[in-house]
Amino acid sequence: MYSKVSEPVDVLVAFRQGKVEPMTFKWGNRYYQVRKINLVHSERRGREKLTFFSVSDDANAFRLVYSSEAMKWELEDMATL
Repeated sequence: MYSKVSEPVDVLVAFRQGKVEPMTFKWGNRYYQVRKINLVHSERRGREKLTFFSVSDDANAFRLVYSSEAMKWELEDMATL
């Protein structure tokens, strides 16, 4: 079950074949290595385009969201696998 987090994170991304791929992100004082991108989808809220990345490492699942208007990343929620 996912737990709501809604906290800013720093994300290291790669640009491959015209797509953004989160590689690593820092939440608090910990770094998390993205092992798998499970799902990507976008939605608009007014002018703002939000891109959601459902990713996982070896022990957790995370939902990261990127705001194109604010140019910021947020960890929306997470779950322990």
